[in-house]
Amino acid sequence: MAFTPHGVIITVQDTGSAQIPCTRNPQPSATGGRGLLLVNELATRRGFHHDPTGTVIWFELT
Repeated sequence: MAFTPHGVIITVQDTGSAQIPCTRNPQPSATGGRGLLLVNELATRRGFHHDPTGTVIWFELT
């Protein structure tokens, strides 16, 4: 987490797929698959990159 003059930037890392992260359309009873949906609704900016340990998704909340 990093503070900016207008908000905060949050990063989340996992060892997930090498594919481009994308939103899902989970079933109501699903226990996962909503993270990027929330980020898309709340974030001012967002992005991702891959590094040797996995995928890093970052987003800014203002």
